[in-house]
Amino acid sequence: PRVAARSRRCRVLDMSTTRPPTRPPARPAGRASYSAGGTFNTGILFLRPTVKGRAFAEEWHANVVSPPPGSRYVSLTSDQQVFNHMMRKPRQWPGVDAPHGSAVMREAWDGGRVTLGSLPLALFLNGHGYFVQRADLRLKVSPFAVHATYSLDNHDGVAKRQRFREAALWAADPPPRPEARYLALNFSTPPLVQTKIDKYGRANAANIDVHSAALNAYVAELRDALALARALGRTLVLPRWTCWCDRMWSGSDDIFHFGCMYPGSQDGKFVPFACPMDHVLSPAAWAKAEVDYRDAAILDQPQMRASGA
Repeated sequence: PRVAARSRRCRVLDMSTTRPPTRPPARPAGRASYSAGGTFNTGILFLRPTVKGRAFAEEWHANVVSPPPGSRYVSLTSDQQVFNHMMRKPRQWPGVDAPHGSAVMREAWDGGRVTLGSLPLALFLNGHGYFVQRADLRLKVSPFAVHATYSLDNHDGVAKRQRFREAALWAADPPPRPEARYLALNFSTPPLVQTKIDKYGRANAANIDVHSAALNAYVAELRDALALARALGRTLVLPRWTCWCDRMWSGSDDIFHFGCMYPGSQDGKFVPFACPMDHVLSPAAWAKAEVDYRDAAILDQPQMRASGA
């Protein structure tokens, strides 16, 4: 990140933000013109301590915590909404100057008080690009940061922590206790699901018929594994299930005309993929039920490999 921040492009910017796209580009380059057409995401924001950058941060904070009466910021409910309204000209779209292929957006904030850039999408991955598509593996890059967007369930801290845990990116949990006993549910394709895959052919198996059969089979296996783990006094380790359809958070998102992938992400051809837990189960419901479990990532920890678990 330090090298990127010192690049020639960054030296002309006051700040850089991200737009949550669905398919990170093949080249980890800035695409400000693309970002201008969507919502600027403030979850990952690079702010340079320039005079203009500092002035914007102060006014942004003021418009969030104490918006001027009668201003367009009064009805907004988040810092991200305020950021987007400040950056764009009122009642215009996109409201910033970003010619096609441009690396920077000019005329941002009151017609040009700051120069806005776009963080390289492949290096600052959103939740769908990392946890679902695993675009980092496809592009062979190591991202600087991962943003837990596009999570499901309640979109809250429980859901986001779960995404990081199962990707082995959550370091706040204590290491496995030496005396702990586990029961790992290994993944294999259920017979009925394999029959359906054979019926459609693997190239055409990304459909709701295969996916719904898989989910039913996974839940049935899970029920038996939970019962066995309880009888043995062990903690269940969840498997890495395979999903044959993406799961959306909005009923208006039509995935069935895009190969069972989120619209805009289908060029990544990531289906089938390793399901995040919230594509099959509800992390919030499990937390409420206080059912102890571990993710498959725990089996990759050095303590577990050393013990032969």
